[in-house]
Amino acid sequence: MINNVDELREKAMENKPELKRERIKIPIGDDEYEFNIAGVGEKSIILRKFVKYDDIMEAIEAGNDNGLEKIVLDFIDEFKTKNEED
Repeated sequence: MINNVDELREKAMENKPELKRERIKIPIGDDEYEFNIAGVGEKSIILRKFVKYDDIMEAIEAGNDNGLEKIVLDFIDEFKTKNEED
């Protein structure tokens, strides 16, 4: 079992090529979403997921009000530029 940052970083870097070919499932709300491991570096791992606009609206229309699609919809809907915030 990994117990500290150095062990975590070391294992990630040792397995970098293999990790970048993997997908990780993360539960959000009532659903589970797959993310690509887009990058493995010395300080962090980059997770990436493409969320299509059609999928967002279909999920909302189907009643998914606590999943990733709802989070993205709310983020875009409530977004204000830096100029708008002032």
